[in-house]
Formats: sequence, structure tokens, C-alpha cells
Amino acid sequence: MDGTELENPTSRNSSQKSSRRSSSRRSQKSAGQQSSPTVFPEKKGKSRTLRQKHAAVDTKDARKGKNPERRTDVVDEMSNFVGFEVYAGKLFFDRKNKSKGVDDHLSANRKADATDARLTSKVLIWGSTVLSLEDVISVSYSSGAQHFTLHAYPAKSSLFGKTHRVRKDFRFIASALDEAILWVQCFAEQNIYINVLPHPSAEQDADAPLDGVLFDYPPIKSRTPPRILVILNPRSGHGRSSKVFHDKAEPIFKLAGFQMEVVKTTHAGHAKSLASTFDFYAFPDGIVCVGGDGIVNEVFNGLLSRSDRTEAVSIPVGIIPAGSDNSLIWTVLGVKDPVSASLLIVKGGFTTLDILAVEWLQSGLIHFGTTVSYYGFVSDGKFK
Repeated sequence: MDGTELENPTSRNSSQKSSRRSSSRRSQKSAGQQSSPTVFPEKKGKSRTLRQKHAAVDTKDARKGKNPERRTDVVDEMSNFVGFEVYAGKLFFDRKNKSKGVDDHLSANRKADATDARLTSKVLIWGSTVLSLEDVISVSYSSGAQHFTLHAYPAKSSLFGKTHRVRKDFRFIASALDEAILWVQCFAEQNIYINVLPHPSAEQDADAPLDGVLFDYPPIKSRTPPRILVILNPRSGHGRSSKVFHDKAEPIFKLAGFQMEVVKTTHAGHAKSLASTFDFYAFPDGIVCVGGDGIVNEVFNGLLSRSDRTEAVSIPVGIIPAGSDNSLIWTVLGVKDPVSASLLIVKGGFTTLDILAVEWLQSGLIHFGTTVSYYGFVSDGKFK
């Protein structure tokens, strides 16, 4: 067996494979879709006016003739660097997270309790609380309502120093409908999925006439929901991989608006067969592997064995660690829990991964690998 790099030009072209650090988007060449569509194209003038009303402009820069709309770095006392300011205003944080009315108009007492809030390119700040946008999965908004809800998985540290993520929903009420819409629009501009729901009155009485407020504003547009193929090995992790996916990863994907087809493997080589035959156009945003390193290896070999290998190497591959040995995702991305891995997939972005090719000289068979290639006797020892 020869482990050197192959002289076949097609195998040189596949020396690198895009492994999906998380993939909710594809390149325009592969998907032909816009990853961040324009929000409120008809309301640009009004949005700009509201932004200028609430944005803090440096008077010194204005006197010097600098452009007041230039994005400047915002430094907060509680966080060293939080990015440039996107929007600022008053928000009431509903701690009980329950709706008490259809319109949720702020009473005089609630208006007094409303706090200053600021959305930047990296965090949402209200009062003394800072929420990273990297932890936010989506925003739910009912058309014509003054409230919206952020769905997030913030990291928490346990007594033993380990961090874990638990879902938390943050419900806010704006002081006016215009401001609620603008807040939601600004979240959409930060590439956060917006789940637009029907107006509460429409849910309560389907036969009631539609409120005129529904026609006063154009619909909020969010990014196109990703379409992915999920390949799950039900035998990985001593049979716990299905529970890991359905309990931890799938809820996050649904919050982010993912359209998924889940296929469970039934035999060895099934994942390779799926990856070598699936339709790129049916799942333009990639494949998510649920299991250990073995299923990921099968998917890579399936993609690289296709006749359209040049296009196949551009298909993003996400990994949900659910096997007994998850060394690949830990080595490449530095995560080993399924919730953090799901967050990376939702947030998008790519990490390139080197692929090695081994050719059997007797048969000409080529096998692709990522971390190591075994030959002969392998012990049960593991590196810690």
C-alpha cells in the first residue's frame, strides 16, 4: 500500500475538503441563493429616520465634518469589544415571558420600568445584561405586535468549571409598533433567522376581519431557510445517537428554520452510498453527520467518489458529535458537545480540512481519510 499523494490529477483536486464548521449557507455559485435578503426595502427612509433618532452621534466627530453614519467601535464597561452599534432604544423585559394581551401595549408602569437597550453587531445589551448574538438562534415575531422573543442558548459555568448551554427565551416589549418592527429588522440584518407568526388576533378568531395595521407595513423578510440532509447512525454512542439528535440538535435546527430530511443508516457503507448519490439541488446547504468519526469518514469518501467531484468538494459537511469517539470535531473545531456543534452549524461559516488519499496498488482502490490511516493490528488504547 502506498500512502503518498496520488499522481492522479482528480485526486489532487480533492486534497482539501470543506468541512462545515457550521453551515446554514452555501456559496452563490453552488446554491444560487441570497444568504441575507434585504429587509424592509420599501421602508428604508423611515428606518433611517428612526435610527438617527435613537443613535448616539459623537458631536466632536460631527464638528470635524466626519460622517456620522460611519460605523464606530463601541466599548462597554462589561465587555471589552462589542462591535459597532446597530440600534438603540427603550425595551421592557418581560421576565415572566407570558403574554397578557393581544397588543401588549405598555402601561404607564411598564413604560417607567423600560430600560435602555442597545443592539450592536455582536451583542444585545439591556440594563446590566449582555447577550452575545452568537448564542441567539432566532427571533419570533407576531405581525402587528409590539413584542418579540429571542431564542438563545447562552453558556453557563457549573461548579466544577464545565460549561453547558440551556435554552432561554427573552421576551421584550417595545414602546411602539414602529420600534418593535425596527428591532426585529435589525436582528434580521445580523443574519439571525426571523420566525414571523400570524397576528395574535388572527390566531384567536380566524373569522374576524383583519386588523388594518397588518397592511400598514410590508412583511418582514428573513434569510432563506437552509435545506440540509441529516445522516444519522443510530448505533453510534452505544445506541444513544438518536436521542442526542432529537433532544439536543433537532430543536436548535427547528428554531433556526432548517428544512431537514433525516435518514438513519441501516448498514456499514450506507452513509457513503447516500453521500455519493444524493441530489445537490434538493439539499443545497449541505450534509449533517450525526454519530462518531466513522460516519463522517463514510460521507467524505462518498462525496469524493462522485463523478462530479469538483462540485462535491464544495458541499458543506456539519458534524453533531454523538459517537463513542469524536476526535475529529474536537480536533478541528474545538467542541465536543452536540449543542455547541449545532450552534456552529446554525451560525454558518466554513473551516477547511485536509484530506489524505491512500491507494491500494494491487486493486487501484482509493480511500480518503482525515486524521489517521490504520494498517494491520490496532489496539484498543485511546489517547486522552
